[in-house]
Amino acid sequence: MMPKRLLDRCHLDSIREFRASAQQRFDDGLTAAVGGRGLAAIYLWGYCAEMLLKAAYFSVLGLGEGTSLRMADHIAPAILMGRQLGIAWPKSGQGHNVRAWAELLILERATHPDRELEYPADFGDRVQANGQRIGQLWNETLRYHKNKPYSHEVAQVREAVEWIVVHSALL
Repeated sequence: MMPKRLLDRCHLDSIREFRASAQQRFDDGLTAAVGGRGLAAIYLWGYCAEMLLKAAYFSVLGLGEGTSLRMADHIAPAILMGRQLGIAWPKSGQGHNVRAWAELLILERATHPDRELEYPADFGDRVQANGQRIGQLWNETLRYHKNKPYSHEVAQVREAVEWIVVHSALL
């Protein structure tokens, strides 16, 4: 029997898959950074943050860990909701905007009727600040460019994403 091809072994997008994949992308980014591949590291870390913020947002909505997250049923309506709430959500790369996902997550938690979902003091500000730091240096279109980031840019993205990874259970 032939083994399944890589793409045939992929699981459906879900909260569980986002969280597991985010940890892999974070570790892959660390390896890339140590190997002097700063742009690759930033690229991978940006996706890590995106997946963790999406997983947190859809968890707050009450979706199960294994719920298949589809563009038409989940991602696009979330983006539309964000825009309706006043989040500046650009059309380009809209599903990948880390800053916007951080803002949407914070707003959802703040307006959710379950008081247990409120963040501890200043935690929402930290989520937002780290989302903004990542958003200033990361975009999914980095894959098309040969730019070399400065070492301080690599460090800034690593620190911001690392904060999100460390605090992902609280997001």
